[in-house]
Parts: sequence; structure tokens; C-alpha cells
Amino acid sequence: MQKKPTSFREHPELGQIEWLRDLDHGLLLAARENKPVLLLFQEVPGCSTCVDFGQDVLAHPLMTEVIAGQFVPVAIFNNRPGSDADVLQRYGERPWNNPVVRFLAADGEDLLPKLANRYDAGAMFEKIAAVLEMTGQEVPGYFRLLGRDLLIEQGMSETVTYTTPCFWSGETSLAQHPAVITTDAGWIDGEEVVRTSFDPGTAARSELDDYARAEGFLPLACGHFKIDDEPQFYLRKHPARYLPLTPAQRTQINLALPYRASIVDLLSPQQRVWLTAPHLQRPAWGETYRADIRQSWPLVAARFEMAADKYREEKEG
Repeated sequence: MQKKPTSFREHPELGQIEWLRDLDHGLLLAARENKPVLLLFQEVPGCSTCVDFGQDVLAHPLMTEVIAGQFVPVAIFNNRPGSDADVLQRYGERPWNNPVVRFLAADGEDLLPKLANRYDAGAMFEKIAAVLEMTGQEVPGYFRLLGRDLLIEQGMSETVTYTTPCFWSGETSLAQHPAVITTDAGWIDGEEVVRTSFDPGTAARSELDDYARAEGFLPLACGHFKIDDEPQFYLRKHPARYLPLTPAQRTQINLALPYRASIVDLLSPQQRVWLTAPHLQRPAWGETYRADIRQSWPLVAARFEMAADKYREEKEG
């Protein structure tokens, strides 16, 4: 079995991750680098469930960042003979099956029960966070925020809108409540308001309403919400506005900036690299912080790749 990583570009079932194909080699790397192994059993080429898992779960930029950075990813094709079939038999997995993910220690033993029969990003998030905690690794701040974003994507959040004397300060006040995931400044019938999405598992709506009233805000029962021209006012004045960001990221960054708090832990490793690049703020590139991160991430990556190519050409010329 090859030790060279398999490119995700060859197989949509593999998402946006480069996978090792040799489990024994992966276990050696895990021991050397003190990382767990994320072992994917996947049908390649696969059915719609397999392709959706690759594109919906294994292609989210923040999911791929944590997998590539804090795990040794290994893919076994469950519909191939030879060494793939040997690993399948070793772990008692069925051939021609839907995706299964196991999390292994360097000795090849399971760290916790495998992920099977659930093919959503929320389930993967829960497993990854649990593995990182049990192996003594820090769960990155940006990854915790992804978990909150996924509550919205999977319909597990609620939305409430509040009137505020100033929606820019209203955003930062409401974002400080632990249940609030996102905030957006806007208007309803000419009145400044802040629309929030929150986690009802962290606090009930009544608790959030009490907090808002204490801050001088009142909940609105209805009305057509129109987003302001400058949502996340403080973020919009910062170079991070050129980064691809999730809604939870931009809300927390917008909160951190006026208080001069560090935003480093709110960003993934790649986002930090982009933020420090001198050509990030090229006017022609425009802002990307409000776009869907799944679409804006490859766009920003391509721009930086082209800029790097141009720099190399100028240097060689």
C-alpha cells in the first residue's frame, strides 16, 4: 500500500484532506508525532451517501484544518481487495459499506467507539473534540466555534431579535452571553435591532431575554429584518474582513476587537497565515468575511497561490 498521500482531488468521497493509504505507516507517524490516527473506511468510488460525507463533512475548511493538523489521517477503501481488505478484516468492518470513522492510538487500538451510521458534521465534531480532550490535546478555539456554527446549520439553534439604542454596541453586548452564537446588526421598521442565533441547550430563551433587558434591549416578536450596510462594525474595520470566516467566528472576532482582546485562538492556522500576509488587503480582492466559508476559502487560497506564483516568477526573472 502506498505511503504517499492520496490527493482528495482524485476522489470526492475523501473531501478536502490528503490521506495516507498505509495504516502501519500512519501508526508509526502517530507514535513519532504523538497524534491520534483518524481512520476512514470509505467506499471509493462510492454511493451518494459516501460522496455527501466527503463533500459535506470532510470538505469544511475548519474541519479539514483540525484533521490535517492534529491527527494522522488514513483512508481505507472498503471496496478494494488486497491490503485494503486486510485492514477491513483486521477491524471487523464490512466491505461496500457507508463511511465509518475510527479514532486510534499509535498502537492501533480504538480510543473511543467508532463513528458509524451518522453522516453529519455535528457527529464528526463531537468525536474529534472528545478524542482531543481524552488525549490531552487542546481543542482549538476556532474548532469550538465550528461546533456552534453546526448547531445553526443543523437546525438546533433558535433566533431572536432585540431592539437596541445602538446596534453596533448591541452586537458586542449580546455576543458576550454564552448562549449567543451569532449576531447581526440591522433594521426593523426603521428601528435599530440585533438579530441573534443562540444555543437553547446553553440557555433558555427566557434567560437570554432577561440578560438583554438588563442591558437595555427588548425582544421583538415580529417584523421584516433588513441587515445593516456595516454588520460586525468592528470587524469591518480590521484586516480580518478579508478572511474567509464562519458566522460564529466573525461574531466573536467582532466582540474581541473593541476590547483589544487577541483573536489568534479564534482563527485556524491557515487563517492566521493569511492574516499576516502583506498582500491580504489588495483592494481588487474585496472583503470575504460575510461570504459562505465553503465558497470563499478556495477563492482566497487560489488568490494567494497566484500571488505566490507571480512572486516566484518575478524573483526568477
